[in-house]
Amino acid sequence: MSMKRNAFDSDGDFITSAGVRLSDVPEFARHDVEWMEGVQGSGAGNLPSEADVPCPQELSVLPELHPDRPRGSKAMIDVHGAKCRLKDCRPGAWLVSAFTGWKWAVWPSGHIGWLPSDVKVPDTLRVLGRDDIQ
Repeated sequence: MSMKRNAFDSDGDFITSAGVRLSDVPEFARHDVEWMEGVQGSGAGNLPSEADVPCPQELSVLPELHPDRPRGSKAMIDVHGAKCRLKDCRPGAWLVSAFTGWKWAVWPSGHIGWLPSDVKVPDTLRVLGRDDIQ
């Protein structure tokens, strides 16, 4: 039986998975912790419909588990942040990670996966790492 953790304390401050208040995380690391924890939320709000901009063909041709994809703990942390940001986004949506600079995309199947940097995808389908970045 799993218990859902309380993500906010009585002051409304976000509690990280390590049990530390986000406001207590040192300023130099806070941006990375926000990415890892998914504090930024989903970026699904401003994307065009699939009728207006179809899913890029490149995503249908490439394997979802690309042989050159990043591996290890840094990749696992990064994909977690990408999954939080791309949650509920349409196929073809993509972003550049605020944590590593790697590209992540929503494949036609709905899975989130690494995208090689040389693959061109429409800028209209790009989801920003955070809503407050212009």
